[in-house]
Amino acid sequence: MNKQLLLSVILNASLAACGGPDAPPCGFSGEPDTAPSAGCFSVIDQRLLVVQSLGGQISPPGGLNRAGESAQCTAARETWEETGLDLRVGRKLARFATGFLLYNCERDEASGEIHRLPGMEVRQAFYLHPDDFDQWEWRYPGQEQVLRDLITSTEGAAP
Repeated sequence: MNKQLLLSVILNASLAACGGPDAPPCGFSGEPDTAPSAGCFSVIDQRLLVVQSLGGQISPPGGLNRAGESAQCTAARETWEETGLDLRVGRKLARFATGFLLYNCERDEASGEIHRLPGMEVRQAFYLHPDDFDQWEWRYPGQEQVLRDLITSTEGAAP
């Protein structure tokens, strides 16, 4: 592990131990899904919201569920923790081989802006155009093609 990465992990672990703001309450209502992990698919101007891990790979924001938490609320909470965005979770778009559920998540005027400092899990969060997908290493190989297809299929779809 290089010095900069080790220092970042130690610093972030110290900050996490001090506690931070709690995630906004989950606004999802409806039939809850169950899954070991879930995340958000959010597109603005044909650009996908992605997070870059401390190891440098990118993926949509998401992570592991907590006991008793619906997959929809996991997607919302993990996205907020990694990006600072409070997104509205919509319909399920995909289930990956790992069990990860991906939901269509919408921004509105109350969602806020990307503002999280790099934390325990991510270096940065940003919107990425599919034309630039090949310039990045993906956390899960092959995932980028599924995401490209979803961007194409959801263009023009009503939220």
